[in-house]
Amino acid sequence: MELRPWTLPNLLTFARLVALPFLISAILEGEHMQAFAIFFAMAVSDFVDGYLARHFGMASPLGALLDPIADKLFLVSTFIVFALKSTPSNIHIPLWLVLLTVARDVLIVAVALVMALGLGIKSFPPTFLGKANTFAEISTVVAILMNNIDRMPAWVADVCFSVTLLLTIASGVHYVFRASAAIARASQGGPGNGIDGGAAGPPGSLAS
Repeated sequence: MELRPWTLPNLLTFARLVALPFLISAILEGEHMQAFAIFFAMAVSDFVDGYLARHFGMASPLGALLDPIADKLFLVSTFIVFALKSTPSNIHIPLWLVLLTVARDVLIVAVALVMALGLGIKSFPPTFLGKANTFAEISTVVAILMNNIDRMPAWVADVCFSVTLLLTIASGVHYVFRASAAIARASQGGPGNGIDGGAAGPPGSLAS
C-alpha cells in the first residue's frame, strides 16, 4: 500500500504537529493572544487539508492515519495544560473532565485496534455524536482562550464543560453499542460495518 506522504494535506498535518509545542508553550507562558493565533491557524489548516483531500483527490492512507492523531494530540494536550492549576489562565478545565475525555479516547483506540487486528474491521467513519463531541472539546478550548484575551465571558466555558461532559458520555456509550453490533456481525460471518468516530476518520476531522 502506497502511503503517499508528500501530499499537500499531509504537509499541513505535519505543520500542525510542529506547531503544537509552540501552542502549549504560549499557553504555559501566558501569551494568550499568541496562543489564540496559533490555535486559529491550526484549525484553518485542518479544514484546508480536509477540503483538499476530499475535493482534489489528495487523500492518502498516511493522511487518514495522521490527521486524527494530530487532532487528538492537539485536544488532549490543550485539555491537560488548561487543567493544570499552575497554568496562567482565568479558567481551568476540571480534572474529572480531562480524565473522562482521555478515558473515552483510550477506549475507542483500544477497541478499534482489537477490531482492526482481530476482525479485519478497519473502517471507522465518524458519527454525528463523535463529531459533536469533538466540536464541543474544540469550543471549550476556544472559550478559555477568548476569555483569557477578554473576548468572551466565563459562563460560556462553563456551558462548554457541561456539553462536553454529556457528549463524551453519549458518544462513548454509542461507540460501545456500535462496536458490539459490528463484532456480532463479524462473528456471524456478516459484513463488519465501520464504527465511530473520534479515533479515526477522514482528513479534516478537527474542523468538522
